[in-house]
Amino acid sequence: MRLAKRHGVALRQSYERNGKHALIAHQRYAHAKHFKRANKALRKLRTFLGRVERDIARRIKDDACLREVFRRPLYLAERVREQRHKQRGKKLYSLHAPEVECIGKGKAQRPYEFGVKVSVATTCTPQRADSSSRM
Repeated sequence: MRLAKRHGVALRQSYERNGKHALIAHQRYAHAKHFKRANKALRKLRTFLGRVERDIARRIKDDACLREVFRRPLYLAERVREQRHKQRGKKLYSLHAPEVECIGKGKAQRPYEFGVKVSVATTCTPQRADSSSRM
């Protein structure tokens, strides 16, 4: 929505306030283990996202420059909207860092962690004794 405002794309409706309330409701219901109500709020959020997504796509279809600007955000929004809770394969956990993955730790306190596994390899150079360092 901020990107649309920045580029002068007037949306029919932004759902900013309604989306915020639906997200809070989803989190509260899920925390209270009211999963049917939480899923209803999540469906509402997905509906809002789909409406905004389609509205932006309709508004920018004639402008090639705007299509290029909105291509990645619209692709990520569609991925978020289409993914499901228990889906196999690649899931999007963060819009700002799409490379983030879910790492299963297997520990009771922290069963999962989000990030990227990295391995670092360095070459080991032998330490030489300099004549200037000796006294």
